[in-house]
Amino acid sequence: MPHWTGELSGARARQPELEWLSPDADRVRAALGDGAVTWAVEVGQDIAATISRKVPAVDDGAPPLDAIRRATTATVFRALTLVAGLGESEPTLASAEVEDIARDFARRGMELDDLLRTIRVGYAVLAAALLDAATRLLPPSESSGELRRISVLLFEVLDDFTGVAAAAFLEEQSAWAAGVSAARLDLVTKIIAADPIEPAHAEQVLGYPLGGHHVALIAWSGPHSNHDLRTVVDPVLRHWGTPTASLVIPVGLQAIWAWGAITPDPTRALTSSLPDFVDTFVVAGQLGSGMDGFRRSHLEARAVERLVRLRSGHPPTTTAHERIGLEVLLLADPEAAAQFASRLLGPLAGDDPRMADLRSTLSLYLDMDHSLAKVASAEHISKNTVTYRVQKALSLCTPSDGSTTDLRAALRIYEWLKDAAIAPW
Repeated sequence: MPHWTGELSGARARQPELEWLSPDADRVRAALGDGAVTWAVEVGQDIAATISRKVPAVDDGAPPLDAIRRATTATVFRALTLVAGLGESEPTLASAEVEDIARDFARRGMELDDLLRTIRVGYAVLAAALLDAATRLLPPSESSGELRRISVLLFEVLDDFTGVAAAAFLEEQSAWAAGVSAARLDLVTKIIAADPIEPAHAEQVLGYPLGGHHVALIAWSGPHSNHDLRTVVDPVLRHWGTPTASLVIPVGLQAIWAWGAITPDPTRALTSSLPDFVDTFVVAGQLGSGMDGFRRSHLEARAVERLVRLRSGHPPTTTAHERIGLEVLLLADPEAAAQFASRLLGPLAGDDPRMADLRSTLSLYLDMDHSLAKVASAEHISKNTVTYRVQKALSLCTPSDGSTTDLRAALRIYEWLKDAAIAPW
């Protein structure tokens, strides 16, 4: 007995698209006739139009509508072979055209959710078209059973269809992202090295404006962290103003280089504190302008990174160059700086609580213009105790011709390196 799908027909004559129809179209034509082929093409067009209308990401410049239509039409032909029993023992709705569209979504920078929503919208149109056709072409006594059969068939193959499309998308997304990231990393490396760069070309490749103000960030986390490092970029950038664009480049399994284009807000930098993150280190350069600022801010962030990595065992923190600019200069050669501090501080570099108290009081005394009252208030001790601690601390240090400059530098170096592996104390 002929299958009811052999009675399908379309409302228009043959179109040029018959030249690009999938091999399934020939199978449908041979078994069900030209009417079924025309019906399938029209349903494929309806699906593509509905997707374009209901999925904004597709309408905004995703794959051309003709390319989507080829994929939707191929899916309709697969569905017809399934419903009419013309397919293989293990049928699938996924076709090469569907995989091509999924890859194109990835190449255009779209999200997996965009693809999955496209599938849901298209699948609803396909199911409605098949169920409506069965209702129209079958007598009421037969239609209810057939409608149930079609619904079950479509439901059974949906998971496979979605899985094939998602796998193609993710595979292409990974390859595309790696290629784009590699090109961007190569370009920013040239900018950092001050190689000649055409700004317009660089902005096109990076997708980021090189004019205006920038802050560079570097973020990294431990090997067992599952923190998406991209999520730290915007909260940190807001310390300097309003971010208008960002560039994030992976530089390892758990590290990124990032830049933010900033509309500066000086009051925010003075009144806000940098956010910390549970398992992520973040360092930042200073606000800079133009391509030179892009480069210099990154180099400053790199300098801070080197210092932070010296302090093994410290909890993750967010550190800005503007807060430790002096330490960056003093520790340009960490081993030499450690030897300098060790020679000058002598026994004052001991790690017992008494030496820690003496160093703390002496540091405040030097930083507060030798004011006994200010130090006493800051440490909640008497002025006599301040005097005793300062004199005791100075007696332990190597004399430096009466100047406190070297001593202040040595104390800053010690505080940064006191737990570092290279420290000689």
